[in-house]
Amino acid sequence: MHNDYQALIYASVQEILKNCLDSKITQLMQIHSQKLHFIPTKYRILGGLLQSMNIQFGNFIEVLMKNLIAKEARYEILGFSGQRKNTFALTQTNETLIDHYITVCQIKNLDLESAFKQLCTQIFINNQREDNLIRFTHDIDLLFKDKESQKIYYLEIKYNDDHDTGKFVDINRKFIKTYAYLLRALSVTTPDALVPILFYFTNKKMKGNIYIPEHSHIYRGQRFFDAFLNTSYTDLETYLASFCNSDENIKAFDALYSRIRSSSH
Repeated sequence: MHNDYQALIYASVQEILKNCLDSKITQLMQIHSQKLHFIPTKYRILGGLLQSMNIQFGNFIEVLMKNLIAKEARYEILGFSGQRKNTFALTQTNETLIDHYITVCQIKNLDLESAFKQLCTQIFINNQREDNLIRFTHDIDLLFKDKESQKIYYLEIKYNDDHDTGKFVDINRKFIKTYAYLLRALSVTTPDALVPILFYFTNKKMKGNIYIPEHSHIYRGQRFFDAFLNTSYTDLETYLASFCNSDENIKAFDALYSRIRSSSH
């Protein structure tokens, strides 16, 4: 089983490392060679790439989750997944509806299960009407279909539930609007045919969500793995903790540094 984890995690790391193309190294070389600094150029380039990859850790989790879902025979990854420049349309009515819902959640203590279900139904109904459209370019973390039930699942993926208040509101607003985009883009026949899930990779719960019902549309770590995957969350978490210092991973980063050294000569 560990070999499966190693292959999936290593493949996910390789996807992130692919972003460190020779052209990007050359670009950083041109930038840093013009600067006066006591740190050798090659180390500054490496530092820049490592900082970029550290920021991309959320992308690594997205890639890993995509690979874990793809490993399951009963699921099919859909085309919007992982794309950063999908073009979608949202009706003006739904734009207003969602913004109003967010505001009401902030001032009233709603029965979220009921209120969110009603919101999703109304978004679906509004999509059937003629209306002014607002067009957006939008990323989709993960979209997959259960081949047996034919249900489609949209995942907004976050590593940890630790966002500040302002960003927390934006995450939930984006999550609901993305559901509305996808309802329209996928032309599903019922609102329940597309299930939006706010997924946190860790089990940590910082505070209650006043916008999205926890039971039906928020999954954290262990719970998602138990419900959707044959992979053990505990085993994967244990393996991830030691993978960063594994010989294979160190070799991959050594190879990256070798590319930087050869480019700096």
